[in-house]
Amino acid sequence: MIKFSNLSIRLKLIVLLGASAAIALSISSVMTLYYTFNTQREESLRDLRQISEISSENLTAALAFHDDASAAKTLGSLRINPHVLAAIIHDDEAHRFSGYVSSSAAPSMVAGYLSGLSVIAKANRQQLFEHRRGIEAIVFDYMYAITPIIFEGRTLGTLTVVSDNRVLKSKIVHHLFMQTLISLITLAVIILISIRLQKVFTTPIFHMIAAIHKISETKNYSVSVDSLQNDEFKDLYAHFNAMIAEIRDRDDRLIGLATTDPLTGLANRRHAMEVMETMVIRAHRRREPFGIVALDIDYFKRINDALGHPIGDIVLKEVANILKRTAREYDLVARTGGEEFLVLCDNSEQETTRIIAERMRAGIESAAIRYDDENTLQVTVSAGVYSTVPASEDINELLKIVDRALYHAKEAGRNRVEIGVGA
Repeated sequence: MIKFSNLSIRLKLIVLLGASAAIALSISSVMTLYYTFNTQREESLRDLRQISEISSENLTAALAFHDDASAAKTLGSLRINPHVLAAIIHDDEAHRFSGYVSSSAAPSMVAGYLSGLSVIAKANRQQLFEHRRGIEAIVFDYMYAITPIIFEGRTLGTLTVVSDNRVLKSKIVHHLFMQTLISLITLAVIILISIRLQKVFTTPIFHMIAAIHKISETKNYSVSVDSLQNDEFKDLYAHFNAMIAEIRDRDDRLIGLATTDPLTGLANRRHAMEVMETMVIRAHRRREPFGIVALDIDYFKRINDALGHPIGDIVLKEVANILKRTAREYDLVARTGGEEFLVLCDNSEQETTRIIAERMRAGIESAAIRYDDENTLQVTVSAGVYSTVPASEDINELLKIVDRALYHAKEAGRNRVEIGVGA
């Protein structure tokens, strides 16, 4: 199932406009339907009450003189009404005096209606006989009116008229159909309009998204966007262009600081760790060997103490140059500390990694480092080597192993390469 949050902005706007319209139309339809139902309900009850009141007046004499034939004749006017299901006259003792049940109605069904209405009449006897007020109501299947029959200030009995709800239901269904049809047509028109209007909002956004994608793919910060609309999007574009220009200038200054050691020009520790994580993940997934070399300049502190830090910097830069020359083209050489270096060897087995480290060690040992017009010095390095097909994507264990190998190289006399042993 597609989540709303995953939809494009274009579809979200269309859905929001359509949903808002649908909610408004639904509320309007419900309120209109409710109003129509109440209006038609009151109208139907009013018609039934009028029929019942007229009939009850005509039945006064028949009930007063217990003239059943006259009562039956008077009820005949109700028989011609196709919606009247039954008309029953009860005397003041609640005994049935006269009445009829329509032949078009199911007798058992009408009997059930009349049984319930008899209970209602008894429960409201005071209202009918003392207050002389009728009772009428509409239920789902039918509507009824119980009207007192009054003669010379005395209630002689009641007339119960039961009618079906076909007219009311027909009007409600017709209204519901027309309201639904009108709402659907209105909603369709609103959606069509919203499809057009959403472009006013989404086109500038998509232009900016396209510019951002282009910058992301090409790293070209010379991209800019222009707005044809003289609204808030124009201000947004202006700020976006200014931001891109600032990023372009700052990126040129910071990209080197973010990844490069300023003294040697090698990768710095942070960049080396990021690259190492990527290389280890790739080696782990491809089941390829990954090699790592940790190097440390031997007795470097003595050089700083004896000759000064500027000479120490010259040594560091020369060692860095030798490491870059002796590394493979696709290896990463980094300065990770004061006199500490790290070489990351992609797809490099143990022996290959050892050869690389040995070549570096030998190159540094044989180099005469000139630090002024007349003097040179020689330095050596100790190296720890480790290569394996990574068992996980964690780099910390690999660093621990190669650090231990470097420590063993120093303990064993320096100017040597030691191979690390995994757990």
